[in-house]
Amino acid sequence: MKHRHLTHEEFTIAAIEDVLARGKLPDWEPLIAVIQADPYGEVANKTLALCERPLYGSPVFRRVLAAARQTHT
Repeated sequence: MKHRHLTHEEFTIAAIEDVLARGKLPDWEPLIAVIQADPYGEVANKTLALCERPLYGSPVFRRVLAAARQTHT
């Protein structure tokens, strides 16, 4: 996903927030892959914190995180 205000492709808080707020399924897929690979890692924890906000993708990513963490328990 090309971020309006970012010049990098890293999953920073701002980038994840942008994906959750404006992204669609094709934009979500790279973030989902990172979360599934490391459901307790830095990116997953940032995403979980952002899921507390009323962002478009928050409900989906709460389920993605729960499923990934359940699988890796």
